[in-house]
Amino acid sequence: MKKIAICLVLLFIAASSFCQQTNPANRYTREDYLKKSKNQKTGAWVLLGGGSALILIGVLVGDRKEASFDDAATGGIIAAIGILSAIGSVPLFLASARNKRKAMNASASFRFERIPTFNQTGFNFRQYPSILVKLNL
Repeated sequence: MKKIAICLVLLFIAASSFCQQTNPANRYTREDYLKKSKNQKTGAWVLLGGGSALILIGVLVGDRKEASFDDAATGGIIAAIGILSAIGSVPLFLASARNKRKAMNASASFRFERIPTFNQTGFNFRQYPSILVKLNL
């Protein structure tokens, strides 16, 4: 009888409690999205500036009057790396804009949630305060 009572008590406790989600979604705050956007934009500007500098250096190295064929090939390779770097900055600019847009869409509010509780008469709903963070993704 004692074991049955303990099992029933544990069953009622488990039925009336609600735990954390097993796989919660990533919930970033507005500051997280703004920081991520700023870092991505900085990286994009570095890639664009570095790519432009490499293109200029490649053209200067390969287009000298006393340049040999090897110097021209080296300059062409440097310029090609610069072009790829400049093209690689475009996705970072787009991702930065997307994260900034997500940060601007984020909102927070206060509301009351309902949780079912078990009483002697059955299940009742009790309200508790909660903060709602809404992200328009």
